[in-house]
Amino acid sequence: MKQKSFLLSLWLISVGCVVAIPVQADTALNQSVSSTHTAQLPAQISNVTRVTNVEVYETDAGLEVVLTTPQPNQLQPVTSVVNNTVVADIPNAVIDTPQSEFEFTNPVTGITRVTVRSLASASIRIEITGQNAPPTTAFRAEGQEFILGASTTAQADAPIEIIVTGTRDPLYRIPESSVGTRTDTPIINVPQSIQVIPSRIIEEQGATTLGETLRNTAGVTSGRLPTDAPAVTPVIRGFETRNVLRNGQRDSTLRRIAGTSNIERVEVLRGPASVLFGQGDPGGTVNVVTKQPLDEPYYIIEYIVGQYGLHRPAIDISGPFGDSLPGGYRLNASYEWSNSFRDFEETQSFFVSPVVRLIDTEQTQLTAEIEYFKNSSWGGAPELPAFGTVINNPIGEIRRSVNLGEPDLAESETTTTRIGYRLTHNFSDNWSINNEFVFATVDAPENTFALGRSLDDDGRTLQRLLFINPSEESSINFNTNVIGRFATGSVRHELLFGIELSKDSLEDIIDIQPLAPIDIFDPVYQPESLLDFVIPLQNTRTENNSIGFYLQDQISISDDLIFVLGGRFDIADQTYEDRGDDTQSFDRQDQAFSPRVGLVYKPAANVSLYASYTESFVPVVGREQTRDLATEELIIGDPLQPERGRQYEVGIKADWLEQRLSTTLALYDLERTNVVVSGANDPFVTEQTGLQRSQGIELNVVGEVLPGWNILASYAYTDARVVEDDSIEEGNFLINVPQNAASLWTTYQIPTGDLRGLGFGVGLFYAGEQQGDLDNSFTLPSYLRTDAALFYQGDRFRVSLNFQNLFDVNYFEGARGDLRVIPGAPFTVFGKINWEF
Repeated sequence: MKQKSFLLSLWLISVGCVVAIPVQADTALNQSVSSTHTAQLPAQISNVTRVTNVEVYETDAGLEVVLTTPQPNQLQPVTSVVNNTVVADIPNAVIDTPQSEFEFTNPVTGITRVTVRSLASASIRIEITGQNAPPTTAFRAEGQEFILGASTTAQADAPIEIIVTGTRDPLYRIPESSVGTRTDTPIINVPQSIQVIPSRIIEEQGATTLGETLRNTAGVTSGRLPTDAPAVTPVIRGFETRNVLRNGQRDSTLRRIAGTSNIERVEVLRGPASVLFGQGDPGGTVNVVTKQPLDEPYYIIEYIVGQYGLHRPAIDISGPFGDSLPGGYRLNASYEWSNSFRDFEETQSFFVSPVVRLIDTEQTQLTAEIEYFKNSSWGGAPELPAFGTVINNPIGEIRRSVNLGEPDLAESETTTTRIGYRLTHNFSDNWSINNEFVFATVDAPENTFALGRSLDDDGRTLQRLLFINPSEESSINFNTNVIGRFATGSVRHELLFGIELSKDSLEDIIDIQPLAPIDIFDPVYQPESLLDFVIPLQNTRTENNSIGFYLQDQISISDDLIFVLGGRFDIADQTYEDRGDDTQSFDRQDQAFSPRVGLVYKPAANVSLYASYTESFVPVVGREQTRDLATEELIIGDPLQPERGRQYEVGIKADWLEQRLSTTLALYDLERTNVVVSGANDPFVTEQTGLQRSQGIELNVVGEVLPGWNILASYAYTDARVVEDDSIEEGNFLINVPQNAASLWTTYQIPTGDLRGLGFGVGLFYAGEQQGDLDNSFTLPSYLRTDAALFYQGDRFRVSLNFQNLFDVNYFEGARGDLRVIPGAPFTVFGKINWEF
């Protein structure tokens, strides 16, 4: 019998906030969650029972845990007692809601904790912990409810704190991901290292670019681009990667420009992934998961204001269409304008992304999305020479904020549009089909910037060129796969078979104009010095059409032993058209088979040991170009061969503290062949340099240490070198790869008392020494950057103050050669307020 009246203090950790809500008698301690994700369940057996809602009620005798299901009589719990905890395991059952874990702290006097969660073995575990002794439990079925009653002798009115894991805005630990298998699989069951950065961390850090978000992953650097750029080409496990996915779909335009306003989380899969996503670089894959329509109304406005004239308003609104219409909507939009720590730089951007769920039934879901992002900049500053930054210059040190370009001539405008849909249909509880499509274009009609050509012997005069580089790129991806779950005797299978079609095209023009030199210590700008004649450097069109067939089977020999076997066959047709020199144009076709073999052994439900072998394949468009040292003549060679990669990886994953904290330790050996390298001192030279190898160790820790205290930490040791090469000395380190790197982001929010809702965060980002070119002629020094955050969460609003590079460390993020070293931003502060209504 439910108690007639009482007042509960309900704490929900959702959308990065703590909300105090009075709850009347006869009201569940957690909100109901409807079932909308049947196709994504981790069930691997045929007779699974789905629980569509979880509620906890206070009763005169204690409490009741209520599981809503159409088949309550099929739930057959097996109970055990561990110290003061009653454990009820319900086999052949899963929680079919957007959240998979529930935790209730101090629900009634005499009971300290109740947890309800789905396990990887397609079962539900309920744990009820008594304060002084295990409670007495009983089970019954009523209508469509399975009820577990827990009795205790001590009852009194007491405040109740409820933590719901996996709600609208998840906490740090994300237990499942699709990036490792293309199916929603517990990360602990994937034989490859995966790190997930949830929207909670993106919000706490105020990250507005993908590069800033990836800073949280040790062993991943921004490479040849600054972290505050809208483009991203990260270096993962020693190798630069162009593998940036959107909701698991290939989109070659994402590396050029991507907004963050609609990002739900960022998933980083380390190592080759061609078996799942086709052509790709071997270092790793970044998957951007976007925000989707919510089942309950949600409206939030946000405003960021900060140093260097930063202003950024944004909205995030979502909800169902209504009782008469299925489905729902979500709209994310932002507008940003700011200056930069670099002299004379200004940027302005507008982003909008509507999402509509058109069909939303238990059998079928259809979602359509649009993204529009326009980014404009003026006065862009080039990177700085190494001589005077990371190499001692007797004349002095170059200011990191100096602009050595020509601000009046530098201008850029880039517009991207993405349109796509995702369709899922369930033929039954065990068989489903997924179909997804995305079309993306990036148009950059204006892209003018100055670069240094050489530094004179006086150590201060930089010779310059003005580059005019308009371009247009498009990407089309169409993917269909079937997922089936079945058993052969006692062996369970999760089978994935798919076909992927893609078409990528790029039109790229580069012209150059001579420009007057500039003094790197005392710049005087001379836009009038630009010569009238234009030197055509490049006018090309490239097109890559491909089809891939992939097959994967996750074979569960038992709950303790899982094999992952997969393979993919790709056919890629390439067309390269050089409009300035037709002798370089060509058409060719490449074919490749990419295998994957993985093994997961679980000595305990919360621990897995894994090993895997994977390969990668990516076509390379262009021809080899070398320079004859005697005659200075440029020699045009054969079309470039596809790059290949292969990796061996072993590791251990574990969930701790009642699955609140997860750790991954990985060791790997990764090789890359047919690597394309453009000459750092001669941009006309393009060579395939042979064999490069990366070996390393990585450790990731993520989750909740104590109530209110969350942590995301990682460490990476990366030994990435040239192994075989005709022009580079063997044993040289690869560029932009620190051997030792570590990151930490941790926050604490006071959960109770007069200061509840007040929190603070600290971030530490360390990178060891990095080489600035493949000749290892200069080194970027190590650095430790410290960030901090102070925030307060009220009932419907949140205010925060963020400090980046708190101690104003002078550091350098990466390099593109001895004239293009990327300085890191100095001390920066900004504030943010958001209001939910």
